[in-house]
Amino acid sequence: MDGSAVASAGTLSAANTAAIREESRTYLQSLLNKHLVVHTTDGRMFRGEFKCTDPDRNLVLAHATEYRQPTARQRAQHAAQQAAAGHSRVVMNMTSRYLGLIVTPGHHIVKIEVEEFSSQVKSATKPS
Repeated sequence: MDGSAVASAGTLSAANTAAIREESRTYLQSLLNKHLVVHTTDGRMFRGEFKCTDPDRNLVLAHATEYRQPTARQRAQHAAQQAAAGHSRVVMNMTSRYLGLIVTPGHHIVKIEVEEFSSQVKSATKPS
Protein backbone atom coordinates (compact mmCIF):
# COMPACT_ATOMS: atom_id res chain seq x y z
CA MET A 1 0.00 0.00 0.00
CA ASP A 2 1.21 3.48 -0.71
CA GLY A 3 0.92 6.40 1.71
CA SER A 4 -2.26 7.80 0.14
CA ALA A 5 -4.14 4.50 0.58
CA VAL A 6 -3.14 4.33 4.25
CA ALA A 7 -4.19 7.97 4.76
CA SER A 8 -7.62 7.39 3.19
CA ALA A 9 -8.13 4.22 5.26
CA GLY A 10 -7.37 6.25 8.40
CA THR A 11 -9.85 8.94 7.33
CA LEU A 12 -12.54 6.35 6.68
CA SER A 13 -11.99 4.91 10.13
CA ALA A 14 -12.29 8.37 11.70
CA ALA A 15 -15.49 8.99 9.72
CA ASN A 16 -16.91 5.65 10.87
CA THR A 17 -16.00 6.45 14.47
CA ALA A 18 -17.72 9.83 14.23
CA ALA A 19 -20.83 8.25 12.69
CA ILE A 20 -20.99 5.60 15.42
CA ARG A 21 -20.62 8.23 18.13
CA GLU A 22 -23.39 10.32 16.62
CA GLU A 23 -25.68 7.28 16.33
CA SER A 24 -24.94 6.39 19.96
CA ARG A 25 -25.61 9.95 21.10
CA THR A 26 -28.93 9.99 19.22
CA TYR A 27 -29.94 6.65 20.74
CA LEU A 28 -29.11 7.82 24.28
CA GLN A 29 -31.10 11.01 23.70
CA SER A 30 -34.08 8.89 22.67
CA LEU A 31 -33.92 7.17 26.07
CA LEU A 32 -34.03 10.38 28.10
CA ASN A 33 -36.86 10.37 30.66
CA LYS A 34 -37.78 6.75 29.85
CA HIS A 35 -37.93 4.17 32.60
CA LEU A 36 -34.91 1.89 32.75
CA VAL A 37 -34.26 -1.21 34.80
CA VAL A 38 -30.55 -1.42 35.63
CA HIS A 39 -29.08 -4.73 36.87
CA THR A 40 -25.85 -4.53 38.88
CA THR A 41 -23.02 -6.94 39.68
CA ASP A 42 -24.26 -7.50 43.25
CA GLY A 43 -27.68 -8.72 42.06
CA ARG A 44 -29.63 -5.54 42.80
CA MET A 45 -31.96 -3.89 40.30
CA PHE A 46 -32.74 -0.21 40.05
CA ARG A 47 -35.79 1.17 38.24
CA GLY A 48 -36.03 4.85 37.46
CA GLU A 49 -36.16 7.62 34.86
CA PHE A 50 -32.98 7.93 32.81
CA LYS A 51 -31.61 11.47 33.14
CA CYS A 52 -28.00 11.35 31.92
CA THR A 53 -24.77 9.42 31.60
CA ASP A 54 -21.09 10.33 31.45
CA PRO A 55 -17.94 9.07 29.68
CA ASP A 56 -17.39 6.53 32.51
CA ARG A 57 -20.84 4.98 31.75
CA ASN A 58 -22.29 6.07 35.09
CA LEU A 59 -26.07 6.44 34.88
CA VAL A 60 -28.22 8.97 36.69
CA LEU A 61 -31.75 7.81 37.44
CA ALA A 62 -34.49 9.96 38.97
CA HIS A 63 -37.36 8.60 41.08
CA ALA A 64 -35.36 5.38 41.48
CA THR A 65 -36.41 2.32 43.42
CA GLU A 66 -33.95 -0.38 44.48
CA TYR A 67 -34.97 -4.05 44.37
CA ARG A 68 -33.07 -6.82 46.20
CA GLN A 69 -33.34 -10.59 46.12
CA PRO A 70 -34.04 -12.19 49.51
CA THR A 71 -30.91 -13.37 51.33
CA ALA A 72 -30.14 -17.09 51.64
CA ARG A 73 -31.11 -16.92 55.31
CA GLN A 74 -34.47 -15.30 54.51
CA ARG A 75 -35.15 -17.92 51.81
CA ALA A 76 -34.31 -20.77 54.21
CA GLN A 77 -36.57 -19.35 56.94
CA HIS A 78 -39.44 -18.83 54.53
CA ALA A 79 -39.00 -22.34 53.07
CA ALA A 80 -39.10 -23.83 56.58
CA GLN A 81 -42.29 -21.88 57.37
CA GLN A 82 -43.92 -23.01 54.13
CA ALA A 83 -42.91 -26.63 54.75
CA ALA A 84 -44.32 -26.49 58.29
CA ALA A 85 -47.58 -25.16 56.87
CA GLY A 86 -47.70 -28.05 54.37
CA HIS A 87 -46.92 -26.02 51.25
CA SER A 88 -44.51 -27.54 48.76
CA ARG A 89 -43.97 -24.35 46.79
CA VAL A 90 -41.97 -21.38 48.09
CA VAL A 91 -42.56 -17.93 46.58
CA MET A 92 -40.90 -14.76 47.85
CA ASN A 93 -41.02 -11.21 46.60
CA MET A 94 -38.03 -8.97 46.19
CA THR A 95 -37.63 -6.27 48.80
CA SER A 96 -37.78 -2.72 47.56
CA ARG A 97 -37.06 0.77 48.79
CA TYR A 98 -37.47 4.18 47.21
CA LEU A 99 -34.17 6.04 46.75
CA GLY A 100 -34.96 9.11 44.63
CA LEU A 101 -32.06 10.49 42.54
CA ILE A 102 -29.15 8.05 42.21
CA VAL A 103 -25.93 7.54 40.29
CA THR A 104 -25.20 3.94 39.33
CA PRO A 105 -21.46 3.37 38.69
CA GLY A 106 -20.89 2.18 35.13
CA HIS A 107 -18.41 -0.54 36.11
CA HIS A 108 -21.13 -2.21 38.25
CA ILE A 109 -23.79 -2.27 35.51
CA VAL A 110 -24.47 -5.72 34.07
CA LYS A 111 -27.61 -5.12 32.02
CA ILE A 112 -29.94 -2.24 31.15
CA GLU A 113 -33.54 -2.75 30.05
CA VAL A 114 -35.90 -0.13 28.67
CA GLU A 115 -39.41 -0.37 30.08
CA GLU A 116 -41.94 0.23 27.36
CA PHE A 117 -45.62 -0.45 27.45
CA SER A 118 -47.73 -1.23 24.40
CA SER A 119 -49.25 2.27 24.58
CA GLN A 120 -45.75 3.78 24.22
CA VAL A 121 -44.60 1.70 21.25
CA LYS A 122 -45.20 3.27 17.84
CA SER A 123 -46.83 0.95 15.37
CA ALA A 124 -45.16 0.45 12.01
CA THR A 125 -48.49 -0.24 10.31
CA LYS A 126 -51.04 2.36 9.33
CA PRO A 127 -54.54 2.09 10.78
CA SER A 128 -57.14 0.90 8.28
